[in-house]
Amino acid sequence: MGITPQFSPSLLRFVGEEIPGIFLHEIQRALSYLGEQCVRRIRDRTAEESWEDRTGNLRSSIGYAVYEEGRLEIESAFEQIAGGSAGTAEGRRVVAELASEYADTFALVILAGMEYAPYVEAMRKKDVLASAELWARSKIHEYIDKGAARALRQIEKRMRALGG
Repeated sequence: MGITPQFSPSLLRFVGEEIPGIFLHEIQRALSYLGEQCVRRIRDRTAEESWEDRTGNLRSSIGYAVYEEGRLEIESAFEQIAGGSAGTAEGRRVVAELASEYADTFALVILAGMEYAPYVEAMRKKDVLASAELWARSKIHEYIDKGAARALRQIEKRMRALGG
């Protein structure tokens, strides 16, 4: 008397090999979208709401990155604003440098690459990243939950197609 499997080998392969990748992709996508929203919130403010942008470098250095165990998975475009090419380059440099700091985790990092960003925020009392960080912390669980729900819908659809 033998046991007869009630599932296909392709379903077993899907469960073992593809499901983790689907979750990973959707969580990265959710974090990336949250990062984009943060960058938009920071960059799209007036000088009165944030700081006077003389060179464009500080605003151009603002972006985000998604890391997974020390690997840079996604980074923002670091769009150059008002001639801020040094800011764009500095933002990208900082993103590359930070990867080793997130070797043991999955992380979304919102950053201002210019070295004077903390001075603008602390000494000039101008909001560079603080409000976006608070907003992101209040939204991260919502974004992760939405990513997980998207992954589950994809998995359920694929399992039905595979006969599971």
